[in-house]
Amino acid sequence: MNQNKTRTRRTYGLLAALLALSLAGETGVAHAQTQPAANTSAAASQSAIPGGAVAGAYANGPRDAGEVEAFLDAFFARDAVKQRAGAVAVSVVQDGKTLVSKGYGIVDQASQSPVDADRTVFRIASVSKVFTAVAALQLVEQGKIALKDNIEPYLDGYKITNPFGKPVTIEHLLTHTTGFEAREPSDASYVTDPSFKPVSLKESIFEVFPPVVREPGTSYMYDNFASRLLGYIVQQASGQPFGSYVQQHIFEPLGMTSSSFTLTTELADRLATSYDPANDALPLYDLSPREWPEGSLLSTASDMALFMRAFLNDGRTADGKTILSPESVKAMSTYRVSIHPAMPDMTYGFESPVEPAKAIGERVISKGGDILGFSSLLWLLPDRRTGVFVTYNANDDLRSELFAAFMDHYYADRQTTFEQEGFKPQSKAALARFEGLYSDLRVKFLTRVEAAGDGSLTVSDITGSHSLKQASKLLFVDELGNPLAFKQAVDGRITDLKYLNLFSYAAKLPEVRRSFPDIAADHPYAPYISALQSLGLLQDDPTKSFEPQQFVTRGAFIHEFNAIWGIQPSSHPSSFTDIDGSPYRGDVQAALESGLVSGTSNGLFEPNRPIRREEAAVISFRLLAGNGIRVPNASVPLAPGTSEWAVEAVSSVVSWKLHGPETVESKGTTDYGSKRALNKQEMAALLFAMLLPSE
Repeated sequence: MNQNKTRTRRTYGLLAALLALSLAGETGVAHAQTQPAANTSAAASQSAIPGGAVAGAYANGPRDAGEVEAFLDAFFARDAVKQRAGAVAVSVVQDGKTLVSKGYGIVDQASQSPVDADRTVFRIASVSKVFTAVAALQLVEQGKIALKDNIEPYLDGYKITNPFGKPVTIEHLLTHTTGFEAREPSDASYVTDPSFKPVSLKESIFEVFPPVVREPGTSYMYDNFASRLLGYIVQQASGQPFGSYVQQHIFEPLGMTSSSFTLTTELADRLATSYDPANDALPLYDLSPREWPEGSLLSTASDMALFMRAFLNDGRTADGKTILSPESVKAMSTYRVSIHPAMPDMTYGFESPVEPAKAIGERVISKGGDILGFSSLLWLLPDRRTGVFVTYNANDDLRSELFAAFMDHYYADRQTTFEQEGFKPQSKAALARFEGLYSDLRVKFLTRVEAAGDGSLTVSDITGSHSLKQASKLLFVDELGNPLAFKQAVDGRITDLKYLNLFSYAAKLPEVRRSFPDIAADHPYAPYISALQSLGLLQDDPTKSFEPQQFVTRGAFIHEFNAIWGIQPSSHPSSFTDIDGSPYRGDVQAALESGLVSGTSNGLFEPNRPIRREEAAVISFRLLAGNGIRVPNASVPLAPGTSEWAVEAVSSVVSWKLHGPETVESKGTTDYGSKRALNKQEMAALLFAMLLPSE
């Protein structure tokens, strides 16, 4: 059980990493029932609180600065915490005052300088989106834009590919309900060469502008592109460069003198150093474009305390400056989109806590952030006028543990239950409507849902298999207390779910109504090919032959592989001398920059050569094992014929069952056919199996 819990928490960070609903209720509260804790005695609670404080003693939230500091000191003094981040800064505000703003650890291993919450700078990544939303709402207050505005007039004549009769609006950008196809910045956006000329914000948007693939306003998918585009519209409507606008209209009024969307020389000198798994310092990097409205903000814990205090004070600073009207603050504090009242999605700029049950019935709005070498989390309890910000120099889910510890400590007299009073779980037959495969809108991971009887579902995804009990008509809860919500269409069909990945919905896959003429229903590879059709991941014309035994070239495989995982083509110059004339040039370059491929000793990639099965296995292994999605397994006995450099990858791919019926076991060994060229039907089996729940 503990192992599953750890794995589940890591999944939040991985799917890190991420909607036809009317606006949430007036308060946007997650309407989970709240009850007194079953056991609030000092003896029962003391062991769960860092530093030995008694749970329930601070049930109305943090009040005393000394006690808050003692709580944080105890939390960050634990060896298990110190090993996960070498530099941490945290601030806590309450009722317009900063109770604590403090650093832990050292800025870098060379100087051994202690972290200073006033001075040490961190990249706070997607917490930037909160400030982009503030800027947009300021312009709404000024009448320069409106929430219901079609965004096209701000796009310099660009026409969005949108087959629906509903435009994408400013509000859709704010709530990540645009319906855009997922488009993420590539690793090529990180720049370490000081001579490299970054692209402009405008260029970065229009060179990858995604089409609308779902009706705007009907589904939630965490969307970096939407926030970048919102920042561009701020620039267009205000007549100022995005970073300059935020500096003048948000940072300066708040006194946030150590905050900027641009890595200045002065801030770079104060930036905490991050380290890779080998404990080598990551190189200082800039970004292209230099300002990302969705994620390039640098700040300090003390600066963030200034923002939290003003926001929780109806948008006003202590000396009377105003960054937002009370109405706009309320709009940013109210959930506008929710798949279920117990699982809200987004306000204007904030999102639900990563672990909803840990909110303990409180109204919490939050924003997390991850960028290479840094992670952060901002969470606010508007009804309590309380805010917490934490940032550190590692990509780790430490923030979720702090959130859970903080909520348990200060609101321990309450606990969350998602069960609807008097609700009777349905029969297995009634639950059959939830069954099927669901595809995450953002990263294409698949979730399998099966009715198990007794009012329960078995749900399998990349974290394993989970048993969930029905709590209400469209809500289920797993063995660890994590909720799963379904979305139901007007006609009663189940269309989406939201579970451990809280950053996007997963859409129920439709049945394929038209298959290829050479792929009969009983074809051994029909399930894989049909599933990829349902996912929209096959470009082949279904009225023509699929040619399942046609060999796949190296370039074509990379193209299909990247499409599965949302890896965008790179615009950087080619690193291989033989890919410039290939239609897959950008795909191959992006795969190289992502660490998925390598070339020959003479600098070639050979994009037109058929890819061997062991080569495809190594590429798959590098992504799945390298990102912690699957655990390597070199123990599978293989028949002779696999190259030494591919043995671990092929063994792992076999153990993960990432193949079709062509791979057979005989006399205790498995013949993967490593040196054979991969054909189209085998590629379909490999690509689809990668997305299936692990067994």
